Amino acid sequence: MNPTDILNKLLGIPKLHVIRSDFVGEDQINLLVESTLPVASCPDCGELSSQIHDRSSVQLIRDLPLAERQCYLSYRARRFICAHCSKTFAERVNWKRTGVSYTERYERHIYQRARRETVSQVARDERLSEETVQAIFEHGAKKQSRHVVIHQ
Repeated sequence: MNPTDILNKLLGIPKLHVIRSDFVGEDQINLLVESTLPVASCPDCGELSSQIHDRSSVQLIRDLPLAERQCYLSYRARRFICAHCSKTFAERVNWKRTGVSYTERYERHIYQRARRETVSQVARDERLSEETVQAIFEHGAKKQSRHVVIHQ
């Protein structure tokens, strides 16, 4: 098994492939990743498109620690052009919310920690701002309250 296969298994995010890994100092690993999905759905008309228009600039997306190192995914979202309505659009992925720089599973991890510990402690341990931890906590709490109301 080659090193990227091992990293893909350790990362465990379906439809995401590790291209390369880089160690940054003693406590960080960056994984260059790309989507393996062949198509994306146009948000305007719903048609599937396989025609890639371009790629975004590199985003560093925080993920769960890997081998006791902070893990960042280096990712360039693909922009597609819709053959049906001719609009360009960025692919949506199910492992990250739009507009944030961390994976959904990292977000859940921070939310669970913030339920048990102070925001300042979580921020210090994770090397995040208190504002980021607070925003993650509030988003998670809002999501939980919607879930409880729906399932009662």
